[in-house]
Amino acid sequence: MKILIAAIADIKELAKVEIESKLQSFTENEAYAIDYNKRLYTWQTYFAGQTPVSAKPERIVLKAVIDGHIIGYIAGHLTNRYDKDAEIQSFYVVKQHQRKGMGTELLKQFLNWTINHQSESLCVGIFPENPYKAFYLKHGGSYINPHWIGWDDLQLLKGKL
Repeated sequence: MKILIAAIADIKELAKVEIESKLQSFTENEAYAIDYNKRLYTWQTYFAGQTPVSAKPERIVLKAVIDGHIIGYIAGHLTNRYDKDAEIQSFYVVKQHQRKGMGTELLKQFLNWTINHQSESLCVGIFPENPYKAFYLKHGGSYINPHWIGWDDLQLLKGKL
């Protein structure tokens, strides 16, 4: 597996990974609203620096690649949301590659980027019903509110990984 910086040329594959991961991981009721064209538009506005409104311009998308195919990614940016310095915008690994350390490696690389940008804290938005919130809690995240998890010490989080 290689972790590389994603580019605008990767948008279609990033959208496919997100949709595939959601379809494999959530019930039909939870995954009903997945629309490929909306996901493409979301990625286009993210790469253009137009969304989210709370984001600062600095952002990165890291992709995990095996045999030339993206199997996961983490996207994030600097922010001031909830008094945190950085935010995970989107983070998915397709189910067949989960629980193999790929998500942890993506998170480590993202943390390196955030720390290099003088970030000390991090947040991530998550639906309360999302079973993957356990990943964040396992890695020392704590609830900011029912929809947000955060870390106040990225050096401590990096040390745990």
